Amino acid sequence: MEQLAIDQILHARANAAQGCADARRRLATLFDGQGATFVEYGPLAGRSSEVEDIDTADGLVGGVGDVHGRPVVAASYDRSVCEGTQSDRNQKKLDKLIYLARANRWPLVIFLDGDGARRNDALPVPPVVVYTRGRFDVYDGLAELSGWVPTVAVISGDIRDGHAGTAFLCDTVIAVAGATVGSGEGPTATARAVEHLAARGDIDLVVQDEDEAVAAVARYLSYWFDDATAEGALPGAPSSSAADIGTIVPDNRRRAYDMRKLITAFADEASVLELGRSWAPSMVTALARLGGRSIGIFANQPLSPNAGAIDSVAADKAARFIELCDTYELPLVSFVDNPGYMVGLDAERGGIARHHARPLSALHHRTVPLYAVQVRKAYGLGPYAMSGYGSSRLVPELRLAWPSVESGGMSLEGAAYLVKRKEIQAAATPQEARAIRDGYAEQMRDVASGVRAGRTFSFDDVVLPEETRPRIIAMLSRTVRTLPAAKKHPIDPR
Repeated sequence: MEQLAIDQILHARANAAQGCADARRRLATLFDGQGATFVEYGPLAGRSSEVEDIDTADGLVGGVGDVHGRPVVAASYDRSVCEGTQSDRNQKKLDKLIYLARANRWPLVIFLDGDGARRNDALPVPPVVVYTRGRFDVYDGLAELSGWVPTVAVISGDIRDGHAGTAFLCDTVIAVAGATVGSGEGPTATARAVEHLAARGDIDLVVQDEDEAVAAVARYLSYWFDDATAEGALPGAPSSSAADIGTIVPDNRRRAYDMRKLITAFADEASVLELGRSWAPSMVTALARLGGRSIGIFANQPLSPNAGAIDSVAADKAARFIELCDTYELPLVSFVDNPGYMVGLDAERGGIARHHARPLSALHHRTVPLYAVQVRKAYGLGPYAMSGYGSSRLVPELRLAWPSVESGGMSLEGAAYLVKRKEIQAAATPQEARAIRDGYAEQMRDVASGVRAGRTFSFDDVVLPEETRPRIIAMLSRTVRTLPAAKKHPIDPR
């Protein structure tokens, strides 16, 4: 081998190792051993084929490394090279990484920071030989991966156009606070803060800086690996607030409470990762661990402006989360406390007629176990959206109730207006009308009590709050998580 060629390769490698500092730092922080496990693809790829090309890795560093001891494919754009833009060459590199993720069923992580397609990218000349690209191009490759392996996009800085398309084809999007997502140039250009997009459901998690973003990626992937635990946490250890779970729901049935506190008390210590916190506040969706096993939790939020009622965005949020957990074989736990679906003109304008069926369909088509816990109220079609139909192709593997439950075709107060309409209309004062309504509601609450529901086998059992965790762990321990050989279904895009 000619010494000149060897010297050129060594020189190019040395330059590549020093270039794209931001991209390399992200990957080194993500991978085990500060990147010691990283095998890079295309480190010598440049903007051109010139020996002295200085555009390191053509602005995209990517390869395979280990996270929690398991293989993960990751790529990172670097704004210091051609503004982090997408070129024909670096997209071929990403194509190859997508191929590796698909062929080996390895998760894919993409750090995005750049201005989309490279405007002045020269058209590629016909290749002398077939270049090493993957089976898929980037967009159809990401669609192919949906439901096969987890795909995570991290918006590290301001992104535009093609980078946004890449991000929103991934299962989960994490963004650094202050970053923006934009499109176009000049007077027609638009840019939105990631915080605004998170409130619309486009972004799942907003973090304060890149280090927190990398930690969030590693934590998110740990649920896929299932047997990995959060740093410093004991596998399967109950939450420090587990003993207080029976005090979270107020005795006063009209008082709201924070469902997040209940979820934290129920799950393993330091194991809850909430997704979509800023979006659809009446529905809480979170990954967690229970007895050391990865699970998905979706729950109504009584503290929300809708008091936990399911509107169009809450229905979409629940359905997409159910699909995510189902395709990756994560058992589901639901906590039910809602007055049903939202009704009225605003709900109709929001498309409730069209959207309300999504969680019902997602639950019907799931194959993972579902453990449903009714905490307090459940009216109308609401409980079916949270636990599936009571007698259909699939029913919850375990359907529990707490003593505080109340159920019916409508709220007890709503029923009072129908049954006691004449008395309420004849009341001398508004206070007297409310007293008639509330008296009937309390009377009917006793009729619809947890004990009576248990007597009629409306639930598999009525348990005390502190009995919920061990009961579900006992069932969960009897299930084995096995990824199917073929993809079940993709996850609905945003």
